[in-house]
Amino acid sequence: MVCSYFERNHGKYVMRVLFVYRGYGVNKSNSVIDFQRISLHKGGIEILVFPIIQGGVVGYLKSFWKLKSFLRTNSVDLIHAHYSFSGFIASLSSKSPVICSLMGSDVLQGGFILRWITGYFYKKKWKITIVKSKEMQKIFPNAKVIKNGVDLTYFFPSSKTEATKKLGFNPLDKNIIFVAQDSTSHIKNLQLAQKSIELINNNNIKLHIVSNKSFKELPQYYNAADLLLLTSISEGSPNVIKEAMACNCPIVATDVGDIRELIDNTEGCFITDFNHENIAQQLKLALELKKRTNGRDKIQDLDSRIVAQKIIEIYRDVLKM
Repeated sequence: MVCSYFERNHGKYVMRVLFVYRGYGVNKSNSVIDFQRISLHKGGIEILVFPIIQGGVVGYLKSFWKLKSFLRTNSVDLIHAHYSFSGFIASLSSKSPVICSLMGSDVLQGGFILRWITGYFYKKKWKITIVKSKEMQKIFPNAKVIKNGVDLTYFFPSSKTEATKKLGFNPLDKNIIFVAQDSTSHIKNLQLAQKSIELINNNNIKLHIVSNKSFKELPQYYNAADLLLLTSISEGSPNVIKEAMACNCPIVATDVGDIRELIDNTEGCFITDFNHENIAQQLKLALELKKRTNGRDKIQDLDSRIVAQKIIEIYRDVLKM
């Protein structure tokens, strides 16, 4: 019986959940996590945050002790960790129940040792494991598949002319965006994107690397861009694809994670392999269309409010265990 299921707050009982995740930049932000936090808050959940600001083994070891200290002064009903390493330190730092969301690259690109450790925590430590695609569920059969949602009230089509002007893009160019929280990560494969565009050999095609931007800034980029390019080696269920679709932005993406399922024959959205010549050809086809997509119509079921309710149900189930 979990006695701390709810906390009294102004005469109401409110569930309190701690988010543990990798944060980036001066604001320690992570746009995917930020949006989920906001949608859960709107659903009536109080969210505390513990962003991990330094990556690597050393960074997570330092965060382990900081998290233990944080939890001594902040009571929570449960911990929701995002990414495998966050899930490891969350479980070792607290006796509170832990839910871990595995995001994709933290599992699909991990070696044998990391896969084995993750499997141990999945079986023995985490109350529930959430994965982002059916591909990931094949590795963790008892995990729940819940894709990250997208806030359709925030990401929506707007004036391309105004967005281009605000960002300082040249409206006469073909502006391609490459969006990644950490564009230097080898998983994101920026070099392949650059090589593919260089092959087209057109000075009017410009690649804009969009990195470490707050969620408030991102919609302008999708609406200003002629195209989103994703060349990742692996993904779970990438939010940049859903965000671009919500803004009806054309897409060229490698066939990783659930991207093929998300795009689902949307005109103006193209799936490609890892050959830079093939990517260049798909870029040309997408740019020749000279129109926006109807991607927004295809992702209505991924509205962040719908996804938030699925997560809240999991929280409730865990606290009844």
